[in-house]
Amino acid sequence: ICHRFQSCAYRSNQWRYRGRCDSIQFSVDKRIFIVGFGLYGSSNGAADYKVKIELKRLGKVLAENNTKFFSDGSSNTFQVYFENPIQIEPECFYTASAILDGSELSYFGQEGLSEVYMGTVTFQFHCSSESTNGTGVQGGQIPELIYYG
Repeated sequence: ICHRFQSCAYRSNQWRYRGRCDSIQFSVDKRIFIVGFGLYGSSNGAADYKVKIELKRLGKVLAENNTKFFSDGSSNTFQVYFENPIQIEPECFYTASAILDGSELSYFGQEGLSEVYMGTVTFQFHCSSESTNGTGVQGGQIPELIYYG
């Protein structure tokens, strides 16, 4: 699992999902398969979330899934999966997106890394123009990409 934030928080400037799109662009230097994302949940006690996750390349949707997860109110990430693994080619930009509906206040990531070295593969993160909820390289949502390869 590739973690792109060094810390998370929820303070007074709390994150709100409001059904908007949180997305981040990434690329890798070797072929991998993405199986899902880790997401942050409620900072306001336990809550159910409906979520739509998407993986795109050049504006084309490669995979999407509508699912639910239960957040226990902790700052743990919650894993949501696509139905099938998606092959990610090296040196291409892909966009990971999540649209959540649920309890308004949630945790968010901080101190984001633009590059994460995972031993056999290096991830690079870039801001996505599709992100309408404030997520970017520095902070926000989609803290984890779940992969093998």
